[in-house]
Amino acid sequence: MKLQKLLFGVGFFSVLSLFGWIGVLFLVDPDSYGMPGMVLFLGTAFSFLSGVFALILVTLARRFLGDAGAEESFGMFFRQGFLLASFVIGLLLLSRFGMLAWWTGALTFVAVLLIELSVRNMSDMNGTGNDTE
Repeated sequence: MKLQKLLFGVGFFSVLSLFGWIGVLFLVDPDSYGMPGMVLFLGTAFSFLSGVFALILVTLARRFLGDAGAEESFGMFFRQGFLLASFVIGLLLLSRFGMLAWWTGALTFVAVLLIELSVRNMSDMNGTGNDTE
C-alpha cells in the first residue's frame, strides 16, 4: 500500500508540473521574458520529466520485480528519473546555446552515468544499498 501512495504522489506532482509547463508554453514569450522565461520553461519541464521518468521506471520494475521489489527500490528509481530529466534538460540547454553535437550529447550522458555510478558506489560503501541478504 505504501507503493500506491508514493505512486499517487509522484503522479499528482507530475500532472501539476505538466499543467505548469503547458501554461509556460502558452503564456510566456521567450523573447520578452529572456532568462527568467527560459528558467521557468526548463524548471517546469524538468519537474514534469523527472516525475514521468520515475513513474516509467517504477512501472517497469513492478512488471519485472513485482510490487515488493519496486517498493524497495523506489528511491533509486526516483533518483534515476531525476538524472534522466537532468540529461534531457542538459541536451536542451546545449541546443539552446548552439553547442549540441553528437559528442557533447554523449559527454552529457557519460556525466549523468558517472553521477549515478558514484551514488551507487557511495550507497554500497555506507551499507545503504538495495541488497537483500
